Amino acid sequence: MAGEFAKIRQNLNLDYLVSRGEYLTGLCLAEYLDADFVDPSRVIRFYYDSSIDLDKSQELLKAQVDPGRRVVIPGFYGSLPNGVIKVMSRGGSDITGSIVANAFDVDVDENWTDVSGFYVADPRIIKDPVQIPRITYSELRQMSYMGANVLHDDAVFPVRQKNIPINVRNTNHPENPGTMIMNDCSELDAQEPPHVITGITGKQDFTVITMVKSHVSAEAGFLRKVLAVFEKFQISIESVPVTVDTFSIVVQTKKIERYLYEIVAELKQDLHLDDIQVESQQAMRQMPGMSGKILSTLGDQQINIRTINQACDEQSIVIGVNNQDLVPAIKAIYQQFISEERVER
Repeated sequence: MAGEFAKIRQNLNLDYLVSRGEYLTGLCLAEYLDADFVDPSRVIRFYYDSSIDLDKSQELLKAQVDPGRRVVIPGFYGSLPNGVIKVMSRGGSDITGSIVANAFDVDVDENWTDVSGFYVADPRIIKDPVQIPRITYSELRQMSYMGANVLHDDAVFPVRQKNIPINVRNTNHPENPGTMIMNDCSELDAQEPPHVITGITGKQDFTVITMVKSHVSAEAGFLRKVLAVFEKFQISIESVPVTVDTFSIVVQTKKIERYLYEIVAELKQDLHLDDIQVESQQAMRQMPGMSGKILSTLGDQQINIRTINQACDEQSIVIGVNNQDLVPAIKAIYQQFISEERVER
């Protein structure tokens, strides 16, 4: 170990230092398990734009890992083509696991963490929420994006290529079967029908910019002009609700607050609007797998709906409410569609 610490002192760049926790822990674990240790910098390859080179990573893994041996590969980092260490975003070890699973065509990618898989709602909001036994890759992506941070949402891509399921398990409760993430859950759902709502997730602090102009929905090129303004400031857009005379853009407040006045000024100038309105302190809630009574449920609780967006397949419904209404809305929907359904069953 003395030699390893000497190396660290000679390589004092940020990514290298941040990766050393995983590296040293992996060395210790490999020695304890009498396993081969494989440094991710030798087998997990990034492009220079920080995206993962999956093909090259697979090639390196197959060349340097003996699948007949017990192997320890730390997660969370890899290397650029020039050999410089590159770390992933928080939760990146999930991605490492799925890359290795893809390379060796495993039957299942077991992801052991500190929770027993996914729950229908956040346990910090709902006491003892229902655990989700299985979920599709698409539903996972949607729930993770809106705040369900059990598994890094980018961990889906490497295993989805080969239809490899991910099983999220709890190291503190290994007897719990956790949540199985699959491409298609229909066969198991037929045997054990799931709840009508898969999950309820939410995020706060969005800003809604609503542009008013007569017959805006019939004006060709209007959307392109709007998006060009946001692209100029490198602002990604969450949702675009449209009516006959209004056009709304929903964005994360933290991404737009520095440029809000400039963006509003350009929209007014370029689009010749009748009016423009800005609302902050908005929250977005996402519910994969259900429509129907949700709006009336929120109405019964006097919760004002600011925006709503739904895909044609009804797999996901995104509803915007005021920040202070996020928790009451989640509780109301959970009570209506999960708690009462459990009683009926």
